[in-house]
Amino acid sequence: MGTALIVLIAIIVVLIVLFLARMKSQSKRINDYFCNAIRVYAFTSNPDAKIAAVTAAKVAAGVQRNSMLGYLRGMASDLKQMSESESDLKELTDQFVDVAAELEKEISAKDWTIRDIRAQKEELGNINAEYLNALNRCDPFVFARKFPDLFK
Repeated sequence: MGTALIVLIAIIVVLIVLFLARMKSQSKRINDYFCNAIRVYAFTSNPDAKIAAVTAAKVAAGVQRNSMLGYLRGMASDLKQMSESESDLKELTDQFVDVAAELEKEISAKDWTIRDIRAQKEELGNINAEYLNALNRCDPFVFARKFPDLFK
């Protein structure tokens, strides 16, 4: 009986480790999905990419959402610095900084409930089912497939 118990405990430990590793991988891939959606939105103004980014952020847990917001702030800051040396980018950069602030406000408005997340996913599915399917599969490469020039 003791050996069976040890084997059972070992199996449970292995399953827990595998589960945690999978969760960590999914978390990273959702972050990548968000970052790629922001990149597409920043350089193409594609409204579907904006909704995809917001949906990914709402799906994320609080700590992960905060890291997404940090990425958004950092990208806005980097683009703003770039525009200081390249004046022809200033108008586009200013527009993105405004949109980034709006996205930040929307994403950080509250702790999102399951109902909020479902509604946001439904909205994304209505405008772009491919992006929703990719989010559900934690597939950040959907944006690179649709906009390969932005990911070279």
